[in-house]
Amino acid sequence: MVHSVRARTALVLAVLTILTSLVSCSRTPKPTEVETGPLTESVSSPDPAPAPTEEQKTDGGGAVPDDPAKEASPWTESRHPLRFDENGEFHILVFSDIHGPGPKISTLAKTNIAKLVEREDPDLVLFDGDNTWGLSSPAALESCVGDMTEVLEEKQIPWAHVYGNHDAEGNNVPKEKQQQIYESFGMCVSQSGDPSLPGVGNYVLPVYSSDGAKIRFNVWALDSGMYLSEWERASLEPAGSIFQGYANSGYDYIKPAQIAWYRETSMAMEAYAGEKIPGLMAFHIPLQETYAAWVNREALEHTGEKREAVCASEVNSGLFSVLLERGDVKAVVNGHDHVNDYMVKYGGIKLCYCSTVSETGYCDMDMLGARVFVIREENPEDIETYISYVDENRMTEPAEFAEADPLPGGVVLDFDSYEPEIEKCGWDNNYNDDALVEKITVEIADGRGVDGSKALGVGRLNFGDTTTSNNAEVKIPLAQSGLLGDLGYLRVWMDLTGDGTPIDFRKACFGLVVNEMNLMPYRTDDMDTPSPFWILPEGQTEWRKMSHGGDGCFGAQQDSSVRGFKGWLAFPVENMLKRGTLEQLKSTSCVTGVYFYYCLNASEMKGHPVWLDEIALVDDYTKFD
Repeated sequence: MVHSVRARTALVLAVLTILTSLVSCSRTPKPTEVETGPLTESVSSPDPAPAPTEEQKTDGGGAVPDDPAKEASPWTESRHPLRFDENGEFHILVFSDIHGPGPKISTLAKTNIAKLVEREDPDLVLFDGDNTWGLSSPAALESCVGDMTEVLEEKQIPWAHVYGNHDAEGNNVPKEKQQQIYESFGMCVSQSGDPSLPGVGNYVLPVYSSDGAKIRFNVWALDSGMYLSEWERASLEPAGSIFQGYANSGYDYIKPAQIAWYRETSMAMEAYAGEKIPGLMAFHIPLQETYAAWVNREALEHTGEKREAVCASEVNSGLFSVLLERGDVKAVVNGHDHVNDYMVKYGGIKLCYCSTVSETGYCDMDMLGARVFVIREENPEDIETYISYVDENRMTEPAEFAEADPLPGGVVLDFDSYEPEIEKCGWDNNYNDDALVEKITVEIADGRGVDGSKALGVGRLNFGDTTTSNNAEVKIPLAQSGLLGDLGYLRVWMDLTGDGTPIDFRKACFGLVVNEMNLMPYRTDDMDTPSPFWILPEGQTEWRKMSHGGDGCFGAQQDSSVRGFKGWLAFPVENMLKRGTLEQLKSTSCVTGVYFYYCLNASEMKGHPVWLDEIALVDDYTKFD
């Protein structure tokens, strides 16, 4: 493995060195040689730009080096100089996938942007692509961008952007025209970049020290394109090439000329500064290595959750290898996949997703948020990053549960003596649609539970026509919350007989609610081996082992049908993970409720409740009191 990686890196570097030489020769007849590391020999620095005028110096023309021997270059300037604050910190807030349809972004997205800007107080805001989609005219784009950046313009916060695969899709506004519109806003620091490079908006923003004396950090921006060309699709072998389960996903990639530009500019900036300058790189479509990092996350520093496939290009251009070789970029941030928000540190680089802040595209409402990067001047290589969720309850654990008593073990929900106030949520393509919530039925009835006791019935009055429809979830609060302790299983009695119409799930899962807010559903990440659960049909004595599917659910779509089942199910709590961080339950976790997600498998099942009873937390699911 080590030899193959080295060979691949060497090959990529050889190709890029040739490309760099060609690009450099086309720009300047007499290149300046720059000393490099052991893997390369030399590279040409870009043509120096003329020194800023006096007007530029006083009107946002960018910081000017104190050393007059160092001529100003395009990468020493920005429209509004960026620098570390008096405390030696620089905060970047990243939004992605707003999908503004024009002429405005959604009210929710605008509210969320304002809320997170107020909370995080950033020094720079980045929009990481798919900012808009399908706009009909330049005027619609201008209106949409104005809506998106209104709070930033009001607060005079510099902002920048990159393009995603949807920004120039289905509209009459090419990226070149879009760039002019973006740059017409007063606080925009984006740049169109070298027009000879693929895409629009390949640039770097320098962040100066708090005293303005030198560049201490770089913010790199690249255009990751839209979709593969027809000849690229046709050349993929075998036909129907598959990456992460997406047959011919067709997404674009960062081209060799862009990589050569980054490498050349990075080396020139190192020569200019006398040292490598740490940085963050932003582009929309993730790398294949973003998936490889997730697969190996248990051996690496990681946070967050993967709720969908990594939709990288099927073509790996080798950018990650060059980032490793240069060693200056310490974090990469992407959007594109709206319900992934994870970070994995891989090869010394933090590969980060930014979840969406808007409901205009698909989303999970509990994951709405933006990614924050905190860079400290004293050690800019060590970048702190986290997701700032719109729902502040996801940010911290409340202290009032620290002194809770341990749960005694046994039945925690028995509906003969307790009628809980149940929170319900339903959606088809829009999460928590009020109309769909009303279609979820909740009742407690005599004679429907164990040995004729009371039971909780949960059902639906509608059934949509797609597999993304009919989702429902309920949260059932415990009569008395408590610490989990050593209790290892959630056991539930369930009746799916449906009064003669046997019920089955397309998919379903159980979980726990911790500290009244943190949802701990059954694990929804990809698993190398299926996660087990056990069932005991009523009247039998032998428990039978079954398996969840790869997304942590059971049901007909997961090869674990429970059609017409009546009896007990048991789920290991060690496989219930916190949404957003994938934290496991601890003995000190305060359990405040039980979570149940379900999606019916057929229309004839609507109107027939699923009956639940004797919900228990136990250390041995086979033993009954």
